[in-house]
Amino acid sequence: MEKYTKEFLISSLKELSIRLRRNPTSNDLGRKNDMPDRSVFENRFGCWNNALIESGLGINSNYRKWTKEEIIKWLKMKYEELGSSPGIRDFDKDPKTPAKNVIRKMFGNWTNAIRAADVPVKRFHSEKELIDILQRLYLKLNRTPTREDLRQRKENPSELPFVKRFGSYTAACLRAGLVPNDGRNNNIWKAWQKHCEEMARVIYGNVIVQFKNEVRGIPDIYVPKESLFIEAKTCGYKDFKEQIRRYCSNGYKLEFWCIFKGIETKHEQVKYVYAEELAKRMKLLGRQDLAAKCYQFVRNVFDEGQKVLTILSPTVFS
Repeated sequence: MEKYTKEFLISSLKELSIRLRRNPTSNDLGRKNDMPDRSVFENRFGCWNNALIESGLGINSNYRKWTKEEIIKWLKMKYEELGSSPGIRDFDKDPKTPAKNVIRKMFGNWTNAIRAADVPVKRFHSEKELIDILQRLYLKLNRTPTREDLRQRKENPSELPFVKRFGSYTAACLRAGLVPNDGRNNNIWKAWQKHCEEMARVIYGNVIVQFKNEVRGIPDIYVPKESLFIEAKTCGYKDFKEQIRRYCSNGYKLEFWCIFKGIETKHEQVKYVYAEELAKRMKLLGRQDLAAKCYQFVRNVFDEGQKVLTILSPTVFS
């Protein structure tokens, strides 16, 4: 904080005002305009409007005086949004919220404000609570939930509490009695790989399975005429940078054919293709049997011994 003098901050505000052709607001601060964030000005000048006044700039018309009731309402809203007690950084990230210095001045300190809002100072998820969350979601999805499944459901925490409590998300799944969707110890992966090989032959004709000569490593499928490697995965359970480094050289492309969405490593020569998209391609190519298998993998009910296959509507799984 000491590296920012009042003179520097005032000069920065004046220059920003000239660039924007208006009085800057606290939303204009931060990296996007190469400016210190709001907290720097509040700590140096007492509040944001004092910084504007000392810089010879007008106070913004949308300035408001917060009441205790409004601050308490925001604290409760943030608690519901985050699923845990809001911290100072959570308010700093949201320009719509009251400034932290306003809250401290109103309540004496941050902890007092949290208590006044009747929000737990710290919300911990017990081991049993986390296991129950995974098991309930498993019953709803009819498969082991992925990290992405957790992120997409606001009523559940992200994968972070599971990692903190159990050491890893895979360990949490195992403690919940579920087979992790990590592509290593899930028997479904073996059947999915076989299914991907069959679909690749339908799409490309000549393919080589478990190709060993072109690059280091053994990709699941190689399509010579496309210079394309295909890796079958249940989901993006980790960052596949090492495989991308090995395979994506000298013009080669790499596709990950996955059942479920997970981590996607961005690279111009890499594409992630999911089961529902492959099912549509199979249907267009007249292979309803292979399309039906894709939907069965999505539902985690595929059985190698099943003889009668029925096309299921993709809307069922959305």
